[in-house]
Amino acid sequence: MASNIVNFNRRTFLKTAGSSLLLPALPSIATSNKSGISTATQAKRLCCIFFGMGVSLPPEDHVAYKDWHWFPKEYGADYTFSKSNIALKPFKQQISFLSGLSHPRTRGIYAHSTGGYFLSGADPLTPAGNSISADQVYAMHVGSQTRYPFITMGSEGGLGDFRRPNTMSYNAAGQPIPSLGDPQSVFHELFGEQKGDKKSIEQSFTRNRSILDAVTPDLTRLHNTIASEDKSRLEQYLTAIRSLESRQQKAQEWLDVPKPHVDANQFQLDIDPIQDGPTAFIDSMYQLIHTAFLTDSTRTVCYQKVKEAAGGLAARFPEVLGLPHHHQMSHGFNEEGGYERWGTYDAFLTQRFAGFLKLMAETDDPYAEGSLLDNTIILYGSGTSTVHNPRNFPLIVAGGSNLGLAHGAHHNFDESIPMTNLLLTLLQQLGTPVDKFSNSTGRISQILA
Repeated sequence: MASNIVNFNRRTFLKTAGSSLLLPALPSIATSNKSGISTATQAKRLCCIFFGMGVSLPPEDHVAYKDWHWFPKEYGADYTFSKSNIALKPFKQQISFLSGLSHPRTRGIYAHSTGGYFLSGADPLTPAGNSISADQVYAMHVGSQTRYPFITMGSEGGLGDFRRPNTMSYNAAGQPIPSLGDPQSVFHELFGEQKGDKKSIEQSFTRNRSILDAVTPDLTRLHNTIASEDKSRLEQYLTAIRSLESRQQKAQEWLDVPKPHVDANQFQLDIDPIQDGPTAFIDSMYQLIHTAFLTDSTRTVCYQKVKEAAGGLAARFPEVLGLPHHHQMSHGFNEEGGYERWGTYDAFLTQRFAGFLKLMAETDDPYAEGSLLDNTIILYGSGTSTVHNPRNFPLIVAGGSNLGLAHGAHHNFDESIPMTNLLLTLLQQLGTPVDKFSNSTGRISQILA
């Protein structure tokens, strides 16, 4: 989906794939600089993409090491791409590989839970069990500037459970935020039109708020009386209600501002990733992230492409491509051809990611100089390396050249350096006023310009 940006002022028509995205006149778009871009609306964006169950990392003495080792074999700028990541070669100067980082406090936990701690690095032994994720820290800082403070997506959708979460996003109380699980849901959330006039919509908000106000105290009292094993499930339900309350309030605040007009026909929305294939499903989710940023509907997106679990929809994606089940591949690495099969699936996921980077890089940013990629920091990675091992996370940071990031190298870190140092660094480059995040001990200066 190519993009040609023309004549941005108070209203901008964005031509994409033969259709147009109409940005409404926003109150914050008041004055423009010499380039025609409003200084009040220059956007800085964060996109976090997670895939579970690690990557193929054959040892040096294995025949598959040369072609199917996910990390580049060399450190520094003079690294080469393996077959696992060759699709990223055109973007070498816009990406950084990082190896060695992980969350020290989650190295001993049940490995299928790693997706829930990927963006928080929290101590699972705390009473809450988790803490606020980095995307939510940024959303709290910048979310009031857009219709949606954040969008949380996942191939499974919903919450999952605390051992196998379907979301990467956690609020300030350490509770999970439900994810949107398919292109249709994401499109409807972002661009679906509400029916009825303003008065009837406001009345519906009032009714819904009254229902929530009536239900919440009863659920809170119930929480204080039920057995401890039921409290976690009820707390997740309460979290969903709080999320709905927040969305209702935000929607009402933006009621006078029309949503961008986005033609649904340019997306594959009604798609089954098993019947129609994971390629179209994943690409559609990426295209919707791109469009959410392009229309400035949000500046914070999380996408759990593959959860860290044997069950679930995404675990079946490799089977549709003629490979073993994803969980089976991660445990069958030492079988004949095991690393090669696993690496082939790594390459598939990387190809989809490369397509997203291409889309972002080829789209002029209507709210800042350069491309969408130049003004978006993208974190891509997994919370395990091999066989559910929560160490040495496979990580890529992409984009953000206008936000002070410098790329083109593979950086290796000692295991003593927590991944939260990276999360802190990214938050600070986005302008978030934080001096520390979770158990961070400093910044990752290696990726800074």
